[in-house]
Amino acid sequence: CKSWKSSRKVTGVAGKAVTRRRRRHWPKQRKEIIKMAEDFQDLQEFLDRKNNEVLNAVKQNPLSNVLFGKDRDDEKKIIKSDSDEQLLITVNFSTVVKLKAIQITAPTDCGPSSVKLFVNPGNLDFDGAEDEDGTQEIELKPDDLKSGAKPIRLKFVKFQKVSNLSIFVPGNHDEAEQTIIQSIRFFGPCPVIEGSKPSLAQQKAASQGDWLN
Repeated sequence: CKSWKSSRKVTGVAGKAVTRRRRRHWPKQRKEIIKMAEDFQDLQEFLDRKNNEVLNAVKQNPLSNVLFGKDRDDEKKIIKSDSDEQLLITVNFSTVVKLKAIQITAPTDCGPSSVKLFVNPGNLDFDGAEDEDGTQEIELKPDDLKSGAKPIRLKFVKFQKVSNLSIFVPGNHDEAEQTIIQSIRFFGPCPVIEGSKPSLAQQKAASQGDWLN
């Protein structure tokens, strides 16, 4: 419970002094909030919309279903593996980015049980994805795949200069013949492009500090 002293209103000269002290801390506090927001943004707008690929997926389900816009939140807009349970996804970014986290939404039964990530891999096929060491391997629990689950943190030092990223999906939780993914999101700080206008993500981050003005 609050004490009477802590809850009472301070007036007069003392009150003005308290107000001045609080105001001096506002700019710093606002910068800290903006910095936190900018460091963890959905990087969808920095994905190259025309230069992404998924191997061994049913052709009726384009990769854009899980990467862009409202389709990412539509459970009917998915990608589904074709001849077996494996998928190999490669996404390109329109500028070099730093990645802090990834979020994959999928059914908890036929969703990925793990993924192997490759930063700037060049030409990667299924044999290479299986045999080579990835930049990071992630085990996915069923709860990690649910809508609204927390993004999976990446080893940030290994994801500092990402132009493209390959995601190898070796199988799913129920060992079903087909693996399904509903959405993929990437998170990190907004890249600063000299001479360009602030991105939508940067504008959103700045607005989150406006309540302190």
